Amino acid sequence: MHLAEGGFKIINGPPKNGKGPMIIKEISDTSNEVSQPQPTQAGRIRPCQETINKAMKCLENNNRECVMRLIEELVRNQCHNGYVFSKEVTDGVRGVVHELWLVSDNECRCELLRMLRDLGISRNWVRDALGMNMKNLDKWLTRCSIDWEGRATRNDIVRQLEDFLRERFGWSEVRMCEELWRFVGVDVDEFRKYGIEPCSWLEGLESLRDLRRPTGLG
Repeated sequence: MHLAEGGFKIINGPPKNGKGPMIIKEISDTSNEVSQPQPTQAGRIRPCQETINKAMKCLENNNRECVMRLIEELVRNQCHNGYVFSKEVTDGVRGVVHELWLVSDNECRCELLRMLRDLGISRNWVRDALGMNMKNLDKWLTRCSIDWEGRATRNDIVRQLEDFLRERFGWSEVRMCEELWRFVGVDVDEFRKYGIEPCSWLEGLESLRDLRRPTGLG
């Protein structure tokens, strides 16, 4: 075996397809470089825990501005998010918010609520962190003149999408039903020839509008 021009290796011996010696391109050393390791869960938790500890020290020193700044940092890094971090971490963030609330005057409490709203925190999360019910939280929002609209529910979003589809594309529940039947190979017109309405099941959905989780019907 010897090197040919262009960084190729020529392997002596009988060719595989009778057309000459086999040629294999040299593999550069850089192709063997491994990708950078992804941060472990512990590596991601550590910055959150360190920031929580700093915030608690600021509380001990009665430095509320420091605590507010660190709470903002925790939220921006998703340390409060239970879908991203463990309960231990998220409870730590709630604990910082709760302790700040307890030692604050009304002005600081209103400032805290405004900041949490502007950061996109849900009212349910704030309610749990402050250890109060939604009625009392709403009283504080009124006292602080904070407009904190709840997020649109899934049903509201679906209704808006349906209205858009009707207006722009002539969509309807019956048309959806017909397309679903055709997708599984059912000829809806053939059923209707014999007086069978394949989409009659849609009428029963009206009585299910008040269900809390109508998606379970699927």
